[in-house]
Amino acid sequence: MKLSSTLLAVSVAVCSFGAYATSESFSATVKIQNTVILTKGDDLNFGTIRAVADPTGASQASLTISPNPDADIKSSKTDGANALISIIEEGSPATFTVSDVVPNARLTISDPSPSLGRLESNSQGLNEPQFEVNDWQYFITSGTSENQPYDSASPNLIADEKGEVGFAIGATLSTYSQASSEPYKDVEYTGTFQIEVAY
Repeated sequence: MKLSSTLLAVSVAVCSFGAYATSESFSATVKIQNTVILTKGDDLNFGTIRAVADPTGASQASLTISPNPDADIKSSKTDGANALISIIEEGSPATFTVSDVVPNARLTISDPSPSLGRLESNSQGLNEPQFEVNDWQYFITSGTSENQPYDSASPNLIADEKGEVGFAIGATLSTYSQASSEPYKDVEYTGTFQIEVAY
């Protein structure tokens, strides 16, 4: 008996799951901000006064503006032997806000430059007296040390958790310390100063 045989072909599909990778590039950046952002609110205002300078400049009268905006006594004055200041309208301190700094960072204030400033009239003439400004004082108005005087020996201007802090500046205005032969005019006397706040 002859047997017939059949050849069965079987195919097997083989999938190879090989490691085919892909790549992409990216960049890394960092922004540096070592300088604090300092914003001025109000300018320093010594108010409206009557002033008489000692013609020899030997004695001076002075007027001090408290750096505390909420102080009961915002200004005080002292007269010299031949110099006089009388307060007609009280002045007010300058105010500043520091922002975008490291949260809870401790900051320092450098006295305005020049340290002994001058206030002059727009029409300052020969032999006319000027005013002198010095004895800068600071008061912290917001932040961790709010409602405290600023201590330059142990700086306590500390930002809050949002990286912000505020402070105010007071100073002393004095009549001219040099000889003059003309009286003060009935005009505004002004001066420009630079203040620095840093880490």
